[in-house]
Amino acid sequence: MEPTEPSGASREAQTIEELRRENESLRRRVAELEGPARRYQALYDGGVVSVQIYRDGYSAEANPCFDRLWRLRPEDVHGKYSLLEDAQVAAGGFMPAVERAFRDGEATRLPTIRYDPVELTGYGAARWVASALIPVNGPAGPIEVIQLHMDVGELKRSEDELRAQKQHLEAAVAERTAELAEQLRISEEQQRAIAALSTPVLRVWSGILALPLIGHIDPDRAARVLDVLLQRIVATAAQHVIIDVTGVPQIDAQAAQHLRDTVRAAELLGARCMIVGISGHTARMLVECDLDFEGVPTFATLQEGLRRLLSAAARAL
Repeated sequence: MEPTEPSGASREAQTIEELRRENESLRRRVAELEGPARRYQALYDGGVVSVQIYRDGYSAEANPCFDRLWRLRPEDVHGKYSLLEDAQVAAGGFMPAVERAFRDGEATRLPTIRYDPVELTGYGAARWVASALIPVNGPAGPIEVIQLHMDVGELKRSEDELRAQKQHLEAAVAERTAELAEQLRISEEQQRAIAALSTPVLRVWSGILALPLIGHIDPDRAARVLDVLLQRIVATAAQHVIIDVTGVPQIDAQAAQHLRDTVRAAELLGARCMIVGISGHTARMLVECDLDFEGVPTFATLQEGLRRLLSAAARAL
């Protein structure tokens, strides 16, 4: 038996079913595209990012944020401006990346640049911007190229301010360091002057030196006293040294040992020492501690010690 052809009513029902399925497929496809479309529209209308669209290499469309960012009239840009012919972009060395986006459909991010539209249009506002190129690719290559501009002028100004503040701080630190170095130098000079004043060796007569000590005698000062005294003995060929401890508030065992070392060192250079100004309290402490200066003349005052030396010198004549 030969198959029977479907009746007209059957063919109509089949066509309606096919149209229904096609319509359902289109609805699903539209629903799938609605999400990206809404997201793109939100980006385009958001007023935060400048969106510029290129077709056939030339600016064709831009959102309101583009106009606010660059202070340009759309009619002076669209159809006339090509990113591929921009001298400022070429001077920055960015053209190879731009060409890949327009020729090969490769999305790319361009380095931050200070761009001045005045060089192109004669007006507008220069901006520090970071930008990205996003090609919209078709079967034969890019159909459109979308460029996003982010104004980073505030960030750039903040960086410049921070850099200026850093330079100012570094200059202040260098100045303060120089001041401290100068203060340290002056302090060291003062310490040397004080040290010299704290260990004065006076030539009171021919061949006679006087070493008046004032204040506490610690190991550092004792070493300084010994060094200065020995230098003066050699320089003046002194035969006698009067060590005056009237200004020393207290002579303890350690200070007494330092004095004995000084006396012995002076004697090695041929100078005999006498000690004057020992108080009653100091004398008792030296006896109790068995720290007497055996063989070293002692007198109550500098005048008495000097008088004794001068009398001996006169008798020797």
